[in-house]
Amino acid sequence: MLTCLSASDTTQLQRAKEDDVEYEKAADELWSNYLNLAGKRDKAMTTSWKDRMNGTIIFAGLYSATLTAFLVESYQRLQEDPSETSVTLLKQSVFLLSQISQQLAPNGSQVNIVLPEPIPVFTATRADQAINALWFSSLVLSISTVLAATIVQQWAEYRMQVFERLPKAVPCSRIRHFLHEGTIKWKFDHVVATIPGLIHVALWLFFVGLAIFLFSIDTI
Repeated sequence: MLTCLSASDTTQLQRAKEDDVEYEKAADELWSNYLNLAGKRDKAMTTSWKDRMNGTIIFAGLYSATLTAFLVESYQRLQEDPSETSVTLLKQSVFLLSQISQQLAPNGSQVNIVLPEPIPVFTATRADQAINALWFSSLVLSISTVLAATIVQQWAEYRMQVFERLPKAVPCSRIRHFLHEGTIKWKFDHVVATIPGLIHVALWLFFVGLAIFLFSIDTI
């Protein structure tokens, strides 16, 4: 059943539509101003995060490469040196051959063959074990720092892309507010400040291991 609208009803509907359009324009203008101010703040904040993470990644990468050179040397101290084992076996062989040759000589006296001492089982020293434990822990922390810093950079890029993905001010403002609340809830500022601290801990572990290494080779 169709209902005919009077002229006054049509006028009221037209005014309501015009009011909605004006409201949307006012809302867009309001939220556009909000996004303009919030975008500047977010850009400055994310730029600061990315700069800090860039410095951390560069330093942690150089440190990891340097530490790897130390680990290549220290890791060999945890296993037996094949050259020393070969020298010991050669000495035992020479000792046995010398005794056998004395028995086989024409005028040789009877000599009881004395077996050489067995090769001692290799055991790494406590110092070498401690050094490698400290340095490997330091390397793990350094690599973890690079990973965490990379994740922060990616998240900062994603946050700023919100302003580019959504052209309308109202939905963009809602998502921006949601991300901002998540940043506060999860204390992202503290997380960003903690990441460089991991490399500091890694450096302390390295210096402790280096001190033990120097004391272990000090023969004075």
